[in-house]
Amino acid sequence: MLAMIEVNLLPVEYRPPEKTNFPLVATIAAGVLMFTGVLAWGLSVRGQLAEAEATKAQLIDQANVLEGEAKIVRELKKKVEQAKTRQDTIIQISQTKIMWSLKLQQFSQILGGFTGFWLQRLSLAPAGRAGNSVTMQMSATGSSLRDVARFRAALKDDPNFSYHFSELQSSPVQVSGLPDGYNYKEKMDFQLTLPLQAAPVAKKGGR
Repeated sequence: MLAMIEVNLLPVEYRPPEKTNFPLVATIAAGVLMFTGVLAWGLSVRGQLAEAEATKAQLIDQANVLEGEAKIVRELKKKVEQAKTRQDTIIQISQTKIMWSLKLQQFSQILGGFTGFWLQRLSLAPAGRAGNSVTMQMSATGSSLRDVARFRAALKDDPNFSYHFSELQSSPVQVSGLPDGYNYKEKMDFQLTLPLQAAPVAKKGGR
C-alpha cells in the first residue's frame, strides 16, 4: 500500500503559521544561561586567584622586610646587653675602691718567681651574697703539684697582694699531655678564686 504524500499548494502568505517549539526554546535558553553563569563564575574565580597571588607576594615581601628589621633589632639588643655588662663590671670594680693596676703589678711580681706559670684568664665575678670575687684561670708546665702549692702559698703569704681578699679558693689541678715538640710532656690547669673582703659597716651614733 503506497503512502500518501500531502503537498500544500497554497501560497506562503495564506498558509497557517507553524507552532513554536517552546520546550526546545526553553532548553536552549537554559543552556545559554548556564554557560553564561559558568563563564562569569570562572572569570570571578580567576580574578580572585590573581588577587590572592598578588596578596601572597606582598605578604612575603613584608615578611622579608620585617625579618630583616627583627634581625637588626636583635643585634642591637645584643650589643646593648654587652655594653650593659661591661658597664656593670666597671661600676663593680670602681666600687671596690681597689687600685687594680697596683694589684695586678703585685700579682705579676709573684708570678715572675714561678717559671712555667702563666695566667690564662682573669675576671671579676658579679656581687652576690658573699660579695665580689676575682677568678684567675692558671696554667703551668709539668706535673708537679708541689709547685702549684708553693704558688698558692706565695699569693696568700704576700701581705700587699692578699690584703683585700678574705681567702684563696683553688680548684683541683687538671694534668694533661702536651703534643710532641714542647720542652715538657705535660701541663697543669687550675683555677684560683679570691673573694674580696666586705667593706666594714659604719656603726650608727659613732659607736
